Amino acid sequence: MSLSENDKRVLRLIKVGAENSITGAEISLITKLAERTVQDIISRLITRHSVPIVGVRHGTFRGYFIPANKEELLDGAKTFYNQIREEEKRLAVLMNSDLESYKETLKEVGGYV
Repeated sequence: MSLSENDKRVLRLIKVGAENSITGAEISLITKLAERTVQDIISRLITRHSVPIVGVRHGTFRGYFIPANKEELLDGAKTFYNQIREEEKRLAVLMNSDLESYKETLKEVGGYV
Protein backbone atom coordinates (compact mmCIF):
# COMPACT_ATOMS: atom_id res chain seq x y z
CA MET A 1 0.00 0.00 0.00
CA SER A 2 1.43 3.37 -0.95
CA LEU A 3 1.66 6.40 1.31
CA SER A 4 -0.77 9.27 0.89
CA GLU A 5 0.62 12.77 0.47
CA ASN A 6 -0.28 13.61 4.09
CA ASP A 7 1.36 10.39 5.29
CA LYS A 8 4.54 11.47 3.51
CA ARG A 9 4.38 14.99 4.95
CA VAL A 10 4.08 13.65 8.49
CA LEU A 11 6.72 10.93 8.05
CA ARG A 12 9.26 13.46 6.71
CA LEU A 13 9.02 15.29 10.06
CA ILE A 14 9.61 12.20 12.23
CA LYS A 15 13.35 11.68 12.56
CA VAL A 16 15.52 8.86 13.86
CA GLY A 17 16.67 9.20 17.47
CA ALA A 18 15.01 10.45 20.64
CA GLU A 19 17.05 13.66 20.51
CA ASN A 20 15.20 14.48 17.27
CA SER A 21 11.70 13.96 18.68
CA ILE A 22 8.83 16.16 17.53
CA THR A 23 5.50 16.60 19.26
CA GLY A 24 2.14 16.00 17.67
CA ALA A 25 1.35 19.69 18.18
CA GLU A 26 4.50 20.67 16.28
CA ILE A 27 3.65 18.30 13.43
CA SER A 28 0.14 19.71 13.36
CA LEU A 29 1.42 23.28 13.25
CA ILE A 30 3.91 22.57 10.45
CA THR A 31 1.53 20.48 8.31
CA LYS A 32 -1.61 22.45 9.17
CA LEU A 33 -3.35 19.13 9.91
CA ALA A 34 -5.52 18.64 12.99
CA GLU A 35 -3.72 16.90 15.87
CA ARG A 36 -6.23 14.05 15.69
CA THR A 37 -5.43 13.62 11.99
CA VAL A 38 -1.71 13.54 12.81
CA GLN A 39 -2.36 10.83 15.42
CA ASP A 40 -4.36 8.80 12.89
CA ILE A 41 -1.60 9.13 10.29
CA ILE A 42 1.07 8.04 12.77
CA SER A 43 -1.04 5.05 13.77
CA ARG A 44 -1.44 4.11 10.11
CA LEU A 45 2.30 4.51 9.46
CA ILE A 46 2.94 2.08 12.31
CA THR A 47 0.25 -0.50 11.63
CA ARG A 48 0.01 -0.50 7.83
CA HIS A 49 3.51 0.49 6.81
CA SER A 50 5.52 -1.00 9.71
CA VAL A 51 7.36 2.24 10.49
CA PRO A 52 8.61 1.83 14.09
CA ILE A 53 7.47 5.21 15.42
CA VAL A 54 7.32 5.62 19.18
CA GLY A 55 5.92 8.44 21.25
CA VAL A 56 7.33 9.47 24.60
CA ARG A 57 5.38 11.75 26.95
CA HIS A 58 7.90 12.20 29.76
CA GLY A 59 11.59 12.88 30.08
CA THR A 60 14.02 15.03 28.16
CA PHE A 61 12.87 14.07 24.68
CA ARG A 62 9.09 14.26 24.39
CA GLY A 63 7.30 13.49 21.17
CA TYR A 64 7.47 11.12 18.24
CA PHE A 65 10.61 9.60 16.78
CA ILE A 66 11.94 6.46 15.16
CA PRO A 67 14.12 4.63 17.70
CA ALA A 68 17.83 4.62 16.91
CA ASN A 69 18.50 1.63 19.16
CA LYS A 70 16.86 -1.01 21.35
CA GLU A 71 16.93 1.24 24.44
CA GLU A 72 14.89 3.94 22.69
CA LEU A 73 12.51 1.31 21.35
CA LEU A 74 11.95 -0.14 24.83
CA ASP A 75 11.47 3.32 26.34
CA GLY A 76 8.81 4.09 23.74
CA ALA A 77 7.21 0.67 24.16
CA LYS A 78 7.05 1.19 27.93
CA THR A 79 5.15 4.43 27.43
CA PHE A 80 2.71 2.69 25.10
CA TYR A 81 2.34 -0.26 27.48
CA ASN A 82 1.47 2.08 30.36
CA GLN A 83 -1.11 3.83 28.18
CA ILE A 84 -2.71 0.49 27.34
CA ARG A 85 -2.88 -0.46 31.05
CA GLU A 86 -4.70 2.81 31.83
CA GLU A 87 -7.12 2.26 28.95
CA GLU A 88 -7.81 -1.29 30.20
CA LYS A 89 -8.69 0.11 33.64
CA ARG A 90 -11.02 2.65 32.05
CA LEU A 91 -12.68 -0.03 29.93
CA ALA A 92 -13.19 -2.32 32.94
CA VAL A 93 -14.86 0.47 34.92
CA LEU A 94 -17.01 1.42 31.94
CA MET A 95 -18.13 -2.15 31.27
CA ASN A 96 -19.09 -2.57 34.93
CA SER A 97 -20.86 0.78 35.21
CA ASP A 98 -24.11 1.10 37.07
CA LEU A 99 -26.34 3.12 34.77
CA GLU A 100 -28.23 4.60 37.70
CA SER A 101 -25.67 5.49 40.37
CA TYR A 102 -23.96 8.21 38.32
CA LYS A 103 -27.17 10.26 38.48
CA GLU A 104 -26.40 11.13 42.11
CA THR A 105 -23.08 12.58 41.00
CA LEU A 106 -24.84 14.64 38.34
CA LYS A 107 -27.24 16.00 40.96
CA GLU A 108 -24.28 17.12 43.08
CA VAL A 109 -22.98 19.30 40.28
CA GLY A 110 -26.37 20.50 39.08
CA GLY A 111 -26.16 18.49 35.89
CA TYR A 112 -28.97 17.07 33.80
CA VAL A 113 -30.60 13.96 35.24
